[in-house]
This record gives sequence, structure tokens and C-alpha cells, in this order.
Amino acid sequence: MIHTLLVEYRAYIQYLIIFALTAYAFARGAGPEKQAGAILSAMVVVFLVYHNLAGRSGVYDKIDLGLMAIDLVVLVLLMRLAIRANRIYPLWMLAAQLIATLMHLGRELDSQVPPIAYFLLVHAPSYIQVLAFSAGLVAHRRRTQIYGTYRSWRES
Repeated sequence: MIHTLLVEYRAYIQYLIIFALTAYAFARGAGPEKQAGAILSAMVVVFLVYHNLAGRSGVYDKIDLGLMAIDLVVLVLLMRLAIRANRIYPLWMLAAQLIATLMHLGRELDSQVPPIAYFLLVHAPSYIQVLAFSAGLVAHRRRTQIYGTYRSWRES
């Protein structure tokens, strides 16, 4: 029964985790953590609004232009964060977003890509992003407990 609930509501559980991590980042994190959380939370909100308005949820036999636009914007935002932040985890989040974004291009270039592969390679990297964000929050909290405050942004 629990397994069925987890499978059926996995996306909503992931959204809840993202919002909880974002709330924690705003309560205990520094600038990069707040920005990373805001980017992930905004991605979820825009994704949900898009799919409710488009009404095409679950169609992966051709490229989803709305989802591709969302992924491109998130890619640019994460790239900006990864370049400026004095942290490693934004690079992992950016790498995962790059996989998702490039899959749209791969789908457009090769129509023989199975819809399940397109679905997985567009959505699965978000789990990597959640894990990287979680690890980044834990690492930030540990560093502040051991060393106190430290700079959040790169100077060069």
C-alpha cells in the first residue's frame, strides 16, 4: 500500500520536499542556498501552471516546447548561480539541468527516441538536483557550525 502511494504521488512528494528545502534554505541558508531554493521552487510552480493550462500532461511522443522553455530558463538561472556562488552543489544542479535541457534537443534531432526515454531524461535529473541541494544545505550548515560565517559569493 505504501509503495503504491509513493509511486502514485511521487511527483507531489518531490514538490513537497523541494518546498520544505526551500523554506529551510530561507530560514538557515545564505544567498546561494536561497537562490537555489527559489529557482527549484519556481521551476515546480511554473511547471504545474504550464501543465494545468496546457492540459497535455503525459504527452512525450514529440518535443514539449513549453517544458523546453522552462528548462532553458532554469538552465540559465542555474548557470548564473553556479558561476557566482562559492559552493560546489550548484554545479551538480547545473549538470543535471543540462542533461534535461539537452534531451529536448536530442528528441528533436532523433524522432526514434522512445517516449519513455524522453520522459525519464527530462524528469529524472530533478531528483539529482534535489539531492545536490539537500547535500549543499547540509554542507553549508556544517561549515557554519564549525567555521562560522564564510563568503557566499566568488570575488573574481
